[in-house]
Amino acid sequence: MSEDKKLNMPQSLLLLLLIIGAVAVCIRLKTGGPMIGLFMSWIIIYLFCKVLRINYEHVVNGAYDAIRVVVPTLCLLMAIGVMIGTWLQSGTIATIIVGGLKLINPTWLLPLIFCAVLSLVTGTSYGSVGSAGVAMMAIGNAMGIHPGMVAGAVICGAMFGDKLSPLSDTTNLAPAVAGSKLNDHVRSMLWTTLPTFVISLVLFVILGISQTSGNYETGNLLTYIDALQGEFKLGFITLLPAIAIIILLLCKVNAVVSLGLSAICAGAVSFFYQGATLQSIIRVAYNGYSILQTILNRGGMSSMLQYVAIICFAVGMGGMLDRLGVLGNLLNAIVNHINSDGSLIAASLLVGYVTSLISCSQPMSHVLTGNMMKPLFKSRKIAPEILSRTLEDAGTLSGPMIPWHGYCVYMSGTLGVAWSVFFPYLFLLYLTPLFSIFYGFTGISIRHTDDAQN
Repeated sequence: MSEDKKLNMPQSLLLLLLIIGAVAVCIRLKTGGPMIGLFMSWIIIYLFCKVLRINYEHVVNGAYDAIRVVVPTLCLLMAIGVMIGTWLQSGTIATIIVGGLKLINPTWLLPLIFCAVLSLVTGTSYGSVGSAGVAMMAIGNAMGIHPGMVAGAVICGAMFGDKLSPLSDTTNLAPAVAGSKLNDHVRSMLWTTLPTFVISLVLFVILGISQTSGNYETGNLLTYIDALQGEFKLGFITLLPAIAIIILLLCKVNAVVSLGLSAICAGAVSFFYQGATLQSIIRVAYNGYSILQTILNRGGMSSMLQYVAIICFAVGMGGMLDRLGVLGNLLNAIVNHINSDGSLIAASLLVGYVTSLISCSQPMSHVLTGNMMKPLFKSRKIAPEILSRTLEDAGTLSGPMIPWHGYCVYMSGTLGVAWSVFFPYLFLLYLTPLFSIFYGFTGISIRHTDDAQN
């Protein structure tokens, strides 16, 4: 059996069709979600290798190499689960909820701005969704707002801040791959991200008004506030875990360590201030918090284990498809139709979506797309920050839109909202690429370099 043998285009399309079918059937039947379908993709790939006499050991090693890349993310997910559970028990999230219910106008959706600012400051959409996002979901629930709309606002805000923050890993990776400077990259992204953020904000405000103008009653919020104040001691002390993680992330302390220290701080608040026992703190860190289930009913390391499994199988599948040449076949077919700056940017966005769809990893999407499209951008003398911006417009923002992508799996599990429910409200995520294509064909914000710079 040959290690160098690759699939041709018809074989690649057939394999993808079988894998997508397996995942779709499991999702449609609501039995195990995408996890079992993704697991079956490994079996389908194995059978393909046997029939076509391709060395499966070489192919499956591609899966293991890909999974190694996302191990830090898997650890981060479990750490976030622990932090959410302990924050719930300590009253940290309850304090944020009560403050939000008392201070905000219910016709304005706070989640978009709140999560955007938090992600921009900390550089992590994971942390923003896992902390502020959970609180925003509870506030939306208390106000009677559609959960998909609140989740969409949370995700849009978190992705906006993560995309523009100089502290974000993707914001640093994209220019590194494209060969641009970080400052040029961030300035270039403002062209596509700021207008769509403003449009998204307007849309959410309009939807918020329509959601709360008919059946919203102040008494409903007072009931939630009284329930939370009856369950927890609220005050500045309960905000210490939130303050701790913001300071730690700003000081560039390792993300997993920051989450762990914040969880320990929350455990200390639970023990000394809320009167919880050590046994209950450890139990909540693993199983999550389930008191006042209409408001606080998630978190814990165990809540993330199924998502860790999904990410492992999905990313591993992407690694095997890359070894089989499936990705190369699809990308080559796309590249052959490029004849202008606009078509190049549109093709790069499409390649970014394809790599995200298959690899289920933002870093892998940036590296694969960037390395392939970089020579084409140079040949058309387009500045490298336009390429890095395009990588982010597709590779970074596509995650929450793909049901089996690690980002989407995390967002759905943490916020407790299914992908199909929040997908229609991801305005920022699917408007940004449209602006990118528009700029490509009109030449707006598209900077070209001279031969010396190339």
